[in-house]
Amino acid sequence: MPVREWPADSIEAGIAQCVTACDALVTVSEDCADACLATEGNGEVTACFLADLDCVEICTTTTRVLSWHTRNDGPTAVAILETCREACMASTAACERMMALHPSWRTCSMACRQVSDSCTRLLALLGHREE
Repeated sequence: MPVREWPADSIEAGIAQCVTACDALVTVSEDCADACLATEGNGEVTACFLADLDCVEICTTTTRVLSWHTRNDGPTAVAILETCREACMASTAACERMMALHPSWRTCSMACRQVSDSCTRLLALLGHREE
């Protein structure tokens, strides 16, 4: 089946971009969480590991919620997008604290930022404004 292209500012394009970013983040965050398990460390390693796992679960759920509905602009979609953005910001902060030990955590941080940006753009397309 050919890939459908939507106008850059359409809700469908925003959903596709968000789903793609979430799927990429799941892969990167699972790798990052695995690296945390292999690292001897303190509470920062544990915090990073848990933030990564939270991100994996929230991004997986975000992808499912956005993919299940014909109409994705309801309160559930908005709530999951906001939650996803928050989880990504927490994971970004945790990964950035760990980058001194492992520069490879930069990949996770960048993926988190992409999801956060995608969620923010989609929320704007849905007409949701931050208070």
